[in-house]
Amino acid sequence: MTTIAYCKINEMPTDWQRYLPFLENDVVERVGRMRKTEDQLRTVCAHLLAKMMFVTTYEKELSEVRFTKDSNGKYQLGQDLHFNLSHSGNYVACAISHFPVGIDVEQQVTRDFSLFQTLWSEEENHLYKLLEQEAFYALWTAKESYGKYKGFGLHDSLMEATIRQDGTIHHPASRVTARTIPFFLAPGYSAAVCLEDSLETVTHTQWAQIETFFTKRLRHMRKNELTN
Repeated sequence: MTTIAYCKINEMPTDWQRYLPFLENDVVERVGRMRKTEDQLRTVCAHLLAKMMFVTTYEKELSEVRFTKDSNGKYQLGQDLHFNLSHSGNYVACAISHFPVGIDVEQQVTRDFSLFQTLWSEEENHLYKLLEQEAFYALWTAKESYGKYKGFGLHDSLMEATIRQDGTIHHPASRVTARTIPFFLAPGYSAAVCLEDSLETVTHTQWAQIETFFTKRLRHMRKNELTN
């Protein structure tokens, strides 16, 4: 089953950098290159959330939760555990599963939706009222989640796929067993997950839960450093 959790970055403390030792080196380096604090917070929070989810859901030791990348650049935990991250505005979200999974969240903003007509398949343009904000973001997040499930973004091969209103996915060149499911995040946001199995839970995780989880381990880490 697929599990989703999300968190708000405005709950994070000003000393969030003290949690960087729990992240992979490439993530820490990427965070260091970011110019906007909001981007740093989203990335750090998302990766901490994912690690905590794997420990609490699959009863793993934190030292076992070391993320690697597959051939498409997607993060994974070994060969049998998969996860995907997304963040927008004040929210980050993580989906974990035994199967490949993709997730997308978007803060809705007003824009000229007619400029995006070429992104949709002919069937999608007939199925959805894509000049309306809610419909646009519902399909956008569904297609993004499918692209992230497959390991690519919104490029031409993704545009060939049609997301139908029941979440099933039609691609003219291949059979797609995954489907997309929308889920509620917050007013003014759209969110969707693309999965092969069933969606078990969608949980709002408070930053305080993440902080408690890692603070205990940070103290243990520093205690070991002092005794060695």
